[in-house]
Amino acid sequence: MMTDTQIPPAVVNDDALAEVTAAVGEVSLKDAKVSKHVHDENCNHDHDHEQSNKPSGPQGRNDFDLLEINGTKDQTTDPLVKTYFEAKEIFSKAMERLNEIPEGTDTELIEKHKDDIVSVTRDLMQAFSMDEKACTMNQRILKLAEQYETYVQKHNPEGTSTSTVESESEQGVEQQAIIYTKDSVVFVIWILYSGQQFAHCVQTLGFAITEFDALRPRMLELRASCHMALRNYKACVQDLEEVLMLKPELIETHSLLGNVYYATHQAQDATHHFKTFVDTTHPDSRMLPNAYYALANLSLQSAPSGATKKKSNQALRQGAALKEAQEYYQKAMKADIRFKELYGVHTALNEIKRTAFMAFQARSADRNGLLSTDSTPALLEASEALKKTFKNPGLSSCANCGRPDNVANEERSPDLKPKPLIKCAKCNKVAYCSRPCQITHWNAAHKNTCNKK
Repeated sequence: MMTDTQIPPAVVNDDALAEVTAAVGEVSLKDAKVSKHVHDENCNHDHDHEQSNKPSGPQGRNDFDLLEINGTKDQTTDPLVKTYFEAKEIFSKAMERLNEIPEGTDTELIEKHKDDIVSVTRDLMQAFSMDEKACTMNQRILKLAEQYETYVQKHNPEGTSTSTVESESEQGVEQQAIIYTKDSVVFVIWILYSGQQFAHCVQTLGFAITEFDALRPRMLELRASCHMALRNYKACVQDLEEVLMLKPELIETHSLLGNVYYATHQAQDATHHFKTFVDTTHPDSRMLPNAYYALANLSLQSAPSGATKKKSNQALRQGAALKEAQEYYQKAMKADIRFKELYGVHTALNEIKRTAFMAFQARSADRNGLLSTDSTPALLEASEALKKTFKNPGLSSCANCGRPDNVANEERSPDLKPKPLIKCAKCNKVAYCSRPCQITHWNAAHKNTCNKK
């Protein structure tokens, strides 16, 4: 029997369904099985997250499409580009076949077109599993979900499984048998993910990760994206680390981990993953400029402070750190130029890139008010400012969920200034974004390690 935290794989939740259909167009899935949503402490209907924290959604423009627009698609051998366009071709051909299938879920229609319904569903799920950004959810696909669900319930095809789930009705809690296939599970994940119903999607992804070993790395990637959108950075890191354990060849995962660790001010872990990424990724990776800018900032903040004697060990280490930081910045600029050549646009000016620009383009004035040609004083000043950011990760991000102090708190509009994190009054060594997180972390771990000042 499934637990309360597991949404059955062939079930689209009623609250989630309403918001999903609103996101992709008005359409009814009246024949689909639905379960009553339970409002508990984990419920969160506010999905209007900051764009920078959303996974790359399939509804928006993808950078890879710019390669076709710019006429440079054949000028790169980036394997991610190849996978994207392969998935896009599978999706396009499946959609052509789908448009030839009449809409409706009556028995005669399903029986007549069942082979096409199954094959189109299989190909669409394959395309989504390869790269969700290559697939655009629309009303016709939602109608296909109804048709495929009707087919599964009627024919119980090979590979079908059954789960028992508790659902609420007017008579109380009832047990319901849910029939599902691997494709129906992925279909529900796609619908929820496209509708940005990340909390519900996390639950269904958890079921898929448990049930289908072959899908495990891909489903973990998608769940990490959902956790990122929900600003649950701790869970995001756990999923991404597991992805690397299962498939270490997924190099781009190091870049994603680097970004999460950077956002939560964990400099050492961020540096490790960014370095691994730049050393092993394809030279045309669209993530490469950001990784180099991040390494420039991280190297800069690692420069020792207070070097007074020119040839002291402190001064030598400081000089080496500044040199490394400047080298990373130059590599970032070159990678940015390559990105512009391929995609026809510059990379986004995010917080990492903005910080690097401010640090490495700044110059100090001499006594006469003239700008110095020596960048060292300005870099050292920037280094000290960065040190304050990375000084204490325990106090700069929530110890329970990992949310950093530079994003809005839960249920707080992103355009408002974030509330400061709540420090533990006893030890003053950890902080929390909210009272519920503080209680959860205290009961789970902190009460055994907390020491008074």
